[in-house]
Amino acid sequence: MKHLGQIISRSLILCYRERIDELEASLAAWDLKPQVLRGSYSAAELAYPAATRTLLNHRRAWEIAAGAPGYTLICEADFVPCRALRTLPVFWPTEDPMAWGYLYQGSPRLLAIVGPQRYLRGHCAPLVAYAVNGHVARCMLKFFDQAIERHGTTAYFTWDAHIQWWVMGQGAQAFMPPRHYGEHGGLPNPEHRQSGIVTRAGRHRADNLAGALAFLPQYAGGSRFRYRRERAVARVLGWARLLSGRWIVDTNVYPRNLRATARMYWIGVRRLLP
Repeated sequence: MKHLGQIISRSLILCYRERIDELEASLAAWDLKPQVLRGSYSAAELAYPAATRTLLNHRRAWEIAAGAPGYTLICEADFVPCRALRTLPVFWPTEDPMAWGYLYQGSPRLLAIVGPQRYLRGHCAPLVAYAVNGHVARCMLKFFDQAIERHGTTAYFTWDAHIQWWVMGQGAQAFMPPRHYGEHGGLPNPEHRQSGIVTRAGRHRADNLAGALAFLPQYAGGSRFRYRRERAVARVLGWARLLSGRWIVDTNVYPRNLRATARMYWIGVRRLLP
């Protein structure tokens, strides 16, 4: 089985004014060749919602990934990777040019178990950390054009919750690992709370991790106790998602029988166990 260090040829860190020294140093130490894309906005763009400015940053990353060979890791400034990130297994079929992966998954949902390797087709909302190749990046650039044409730049729009469904319509397939390969370490965008349409005001964490983190997340404020408390809450929410039936999403692409459903729930249980 391949590991991430064998297929990721570069990493891009999207940021504005955030400190990213620990993230950059970690990716560099793992030979993932990080490049920092620090946002630079015109006066007009500074008036856009933060979500729109984030979309502009992701577009820059997609433009780079679209013209580059292999897979590109794209992560936001508040991503905290697992220490063993480079050696963690690849969790999507790299022979499929339209396959890509979420390293971190906010509120993950399982769509199907695919192939003899039992890859997990998932749906996730935030693009905190993900890996794409040129084919998928070009689909995402088309999404950008469609999203700006339809929603403009001044209205609040949760584009990251919609992009996966859109690129799926273009043939791209998203996968997720059994456990998160890192954590969303930052604080929620205040726009999420103000909108009133995002659950938990946009607060999301990894419900279980593939290993120890490379450094302490921002939300911990330097406190190990605060970190453990946040992680415990995330684990409880993961179990609530599973037990309430929200772990599985029905689609017209992947019909499932009782046996497949039982297997999907068993995977949901295993990923949350210590």
